[in-house]
Formats: sequence, C-alpha cells, structure tokens
Amino acid sequence: MNRLLALALLFITFTTVYGQDPLNIGIKFGTNRSTMITDIDDVLNQNILYEDVNNYLVGAFARASIGRLYVQPEVYFNTKGGNIQPYGTTNDIQTNTSFNYQTIDLPVLAGIKLINRSLINFRIHGGPVFSYITTSSLITEINNFDANDLKERYMGWQIGAGIDFWFLTVDARIENSANILNDQSQFQARNRTYLISAGIKLF
Repeated sequence: MNRLLALALLFITFTTVYGQDPLNIGIKFGTNRSTMITDIDDVLNQNILYEDVNNYLVGAFARASIGRLYVQPEVYFNTKGGNIQPYGTTNDIQTNTSFNYQTIDLPVLAGIKLINRSLINFRIHGGPVFSYITTSSLITEINNFDANDLKERYMGWQIGAGIDFWFLTVDARIENSANILNDQSQFQARNRTYLISAGIKLF
C-alpha cells in the first residue's frame, strides 16, 4: 500500500511539475545530417556530387507557453559541413572537398501544440536561427577557395515537429541557411541540415 501511495504521489508530482508549468528550461543533445550546396558546378562548369556528413549538437532550451502557443529560444553547439565529389574531365577539382565547421546556433522558434495533454503533447514550430562560426576547417582542391571565405555569422530558418512525454522531449527539424560565404568569394554556398534531438526538462 505504501509503495502504491508513493508511486501515486510521484505521478502527481511529475504531472504537476512537467505537464502544467508554463515555463520550461532544459538541456538537449542530438545528431544532424548536413549537406553543403554550392554554385561551384556553374562557376567552374564542373559536374558535382554533394555528399552528406553526420555530426552532433549539444545545448539548452527554454519554452514559454500560453495555452497551445509557445515560444522556444535555444542555444547549442553544432557541427556542420558536407563533402563535394567531383566527376567529369575538368582539372579544377582533383579530389574530394570536405567542409567542416563548428557553430553556436541560436534558434528562436514559435509553435503550436496540436495535442496538448498534461503528460504528452505534439508540437509543430518554425523560426529563424542565427549561427556564429567558432572554428572551421576545409580540405579542398578548388581554385580560389579556402576557409577564410566563410562568414563569421549567418542566418537560416528551421521548421519541424516535436513530442513531449513527461520531462522528456524529442524534436525533428529541417534547417536551410542563407549564403554562408562572404562577398569576396566568387562562389555561393548554403548548408541544408536535418536535425534530430532529445532533451530533458530540468524544470
């Protein structure tokens, strides 16, 4: 009987703390799959294959809810990039080109809870993401292109969906960036990223 009472009290506590609180703060971690999309094929008249790379992210989030509506700012460390595989007969690119750079990302998302229960909800959201490049590396055989062509910061957009169960949260999103190369570069490039993350609401 005492065990049943303890479990009931624990259930009520979780429901009250994590299910009804209009403000949540938590930590999150996840993985992403990113592709670098450029106009190198047009500029150099070179046939290009774009290859995805897998990376990781870790950070924190906050969520302020009013009924079914919510705003969710986040901050996390992320790694993005992609590989470019040339094919054809030109000599401008002899080997694979590998982009790899780390960012601090700050998405500011607005969303709606399509299912809104005390223990579970299903959400859709979207909004801008501001990215600040912290480190970058580039292995390339492309003429007139190096890591210094990357901007220090750029903007993109995220859309996605998520589900919460008690204090656990899972999200899946697509992110598209604006041009990540500076005006001095003869090329343009953007990063398309698919993100899957899990989080824990601390309160």
